Amino acid sequence: MAVSATTARQTDEVLARATKLRNDLESVISGVAAGSVTLAQVFERSSVDAVCGFVYLVKIAESVPGIGKVRARRVLEELGLGERTRVSEVSASDRDSLVKVLR
Repeated sequence: MAVSATTARQTDEVLARATKLRNDLESVISGVAAGSVTLAQVFERSSVDAVCGFVYLVKIAESVPGIGKVRARRVLEELGLGERTRVSEVSASDRDSLVKVLR
């Protein structure tokens, strides 16, 4: 079955957008890991930057310097936040708690 030029072009556009999103997400996570972006800054940017709000909270928490995977997941569990919670879905009180605990 032949693929039309329109379908091929649309597929290429979708793949390009997905690649850009993946790179942007990785940029946010690596910024936190490097210490150039704080957890509080990620929460602030999430209201205006869709990419910051789209990142899974567990990925950001794990990448905070000095916080490992186990501690990050335990803190999220204590606050009642699941692994699939996105940064934009976190309430203001939970954000404050996370910033205090994950320093």
